[in-house]
Amino acid sequence: NAEYGETEYSMATEESVQDNFIIFTVASEANDPYMRYVRSLKVFGLDKYLQTLGLNQEWLGGDMNHPGGGYKVNLLKNAMEQYKDEDDTIVMFTDSYDVIFLADKEEILNNFRSTGANFLISAESYLWPDMSLESQYPDIKGKKYLCSGLMMGYASTFWAILNYKEIANTYDDQLYYTHVYLDPKFREQHKIQLDGTSKIFHNLHGAERELDLGFGSKRVTNWEQGTKPQVLHGNGPTKISLNRFGNYHPKVNDPTVGYKGKCLICDEKEGTIDVGNEEELPTILTTLFISVRTPFVDHFINKTLTQKYPRDKWHVRVYNRVWSHADHVQELVNYHAHNTDKHKFASFELYQPKETLSKNLSTMYEDAMVTCKDLDCGFYIVLDSVITLTDDNVFKDLIHWNKSVITTQLTQPGKYWSNFWGDVSRGFYKRSEDYFNLVKRERLGLWNVAFVNHLVAIRGDVIKNKKVSYINSKFDDSNYDVGFNANARSNNVFLFMVNLKEHGHLKSMDNYTSHRVHNDLWQIFTNPQDWKLNYIHPSYDEYLTKERPEFPEPCPDVFHFPLLSSKFSWHMINELESIPGDIFAGSGSNNDKRLAGGYENVPTVDVHFTQINFQQEWLKVLRDYVAPIQRRVFEGYGFHGNALLSFVVKYHQEGQRELRPHHDHSTFTTNTALNRQGIDYEGGGSFFIRQNCLVRDVDIGWTLIHPGRLTHYHEGKAITSGTRYILVSFNDP
Repeated sequence: NAEYGETEYSMATEESVQDNFIIFTVASEANDPYMRYVRSLKVFGLDKYLQTLGLNQEWLGGDMNHPGGGYKVNLLKNAMEQYKDEDDTIVMFTDSYDVIFLADKEEILNNFRSTGANFLISAESYLWPDMSLESQYPDIKGKKYLCSGLMMGYASTFWAILNYKEIANTYDDQLYYTHVYLDPKFREQHKIQLDGTSKIFHNLHGAERELDLGFGSKRVTNWEQGTKPQVLHGNGPTKISLNRFGNYHPKVNDPTVGYKGKCLICDEKEGTIDVGNEEELPTILTTLFISVRTPFVDHFINKTLTQKYPRDKWHVRVYNRVWSHADHVQELVNYHAHNTDKHKFASFELYQPKETLSKNLSTMYEDAMVTCKDLDCGFYIVLDSVITLTDDNVFKDLIHWNKSVITTQLTQPGKYWSNFWGDVSRGFYKRSEDYFNLVKRERLGLWNVAFVNHLVAIRGDVIKNKKVSYINSKFDDSNYDVGFNANARSNNVFLFMVNLKEHGHLKSMDNYTSHRVHNDLWQIFTNPQDWKLNYIHPSYDEYLTKERPEFPEPCPDVFHFPLLSSKFSWHMINELESIPGDIFAGSGSNNDKRLAGGYENVPTVDVHFTQINFQQEWLKVLRDYVAPIQRRVFEGYGFHGNALLSFVVKYHQEGQRELRPHHDHSTFTTNTALNRQGIDYEGGGSFFIRQNCLVRDVDIGWTLIHPGRLTHYHEGKAITSGTRYILVSFNDP
């Protein structure tokens, strides 16, 4: 994708002129819509006929949101003079920013000649800009009102039309051609017709529903008129609709191929960046925003700052607006930015609430983005803390496409809430026809959408040329992202979403508590995927495919598997030990008011999960993660999902050091090591008396699973130093 102002499609070749066919368009800059237009021509070998007028020149036609555009007529008049006497040369004029081609030269010219017209202008359902002229329009088949964005005819006829009268650059071009057409004598003399049935041209405004997208071998078809238009124009308020058509045509994406469709444009290498060559990688600025209290904020920062990208080309800024995260964010920044002399970032700055809360959101995001211009970065990547990355090459994967603005699809697991919108209404969400196909990944590809947020890569030249901004007075400050997208769309900047690869997801920010030390422990219902990512052992999934003989079995019918992460273990211990007072105090005696019967036969110094409101969370762990393992090692039994007693035991020198022989009140028991034998404590271990077998040296987060009653009478061996923590659960009592 060329930067603004760079293009090779400014003049047609001699060969094309001799071929008696020319395509004129007007474009002041080679922006995203123009490059789409050119690509659609190239698909059908039509780019050699193209002459682009006004490229890299100041636009003199006024504000095109209002009547204007006479500049296009005058540019075309100057360019056409050399062809004014050519009766056999056919000249087509189209707009460029909102037009795509759907067929080749032969089909277009054959259809034109079949009309019998010397000059053909596209038609639409709405009269613009002078409604008082309605009565002067002749009745024709199909749509009867002129649209000047698409037209074609013999060069000599076109020349006559362009000389109908003199107009100013700011005069309305559509009104000019309307006067030409509504002059009966001139119209009949030059055989001017409107394409009311979309034989060649189709304008989307008021006629979107007439079209069948025509996937696969089928063509885009106007089912109402029974025609197959060759040129599509997103006139008026239909730019986003044209973008959606342009996501499939011409030869962009074919949903009929395979299970997920075929992204045809994804195979095109032109304009992409070779991210495998580190020397070719651009300098980037990544900005991390923490604007609200965020679950798993450490994973957000850690995964972002460990992406695979050369640090000497990587600038980082972190904006934190949450006081309760300030100390934790500072620790994480210190770890990544300051605690190593090797592979330092090109620059790194942290802004804490004292600095960030004084600015509104749109200003903060704007100032951060402008920093990219100051650093002369090739790409600016903005990330909100609501995202969870699960891939190490996110930055490279986005930069590869070399798009003005691009995101990767991120969705809340199990929901249709995502970081893109296929359509908008007054700037806000409107469901597009294919939204569910995309969000469910039923169609994979590179998509031009209406809105992107939370993880957005913006090319540096787009920022430098002021094509994007977060400042938009039409939207309040909380909708800074809506303002950004509206500004981009109005400045002809395409917003892309790619969903070829899963890079992560969105967290739910609802129901995030604040009164605990490690509130993330209680997120298993709200953000189950993040909970697993952070708190389930990284090797757990490998054991879901193992057969019983493949499981470690240190004692008969005592199996060993990885369940919880080290992070879970440290967080749980720290959570318990951070509770004011000593939460373990008062336990360890036979009389135990926490139990329904008030009596514990073999007491331990422990904390029941009911005491910290973690019982339901732990039951979900048992049902989601322990039950599948139980079924593999104890075949023929299905876990009922019950565990009336789940607790953390603390063995230490000044308190309980060991546990006498006993049976567990369970069908099966799980016993998980929460800290490290030989480092945090010495001695300890579970001794199964009947089996005459001692299990010691259990790695942190690993779990013993064994029968509770009858066969596995056991005891806890004494520790000799330190403190030992284990998590015990009596399952199906």
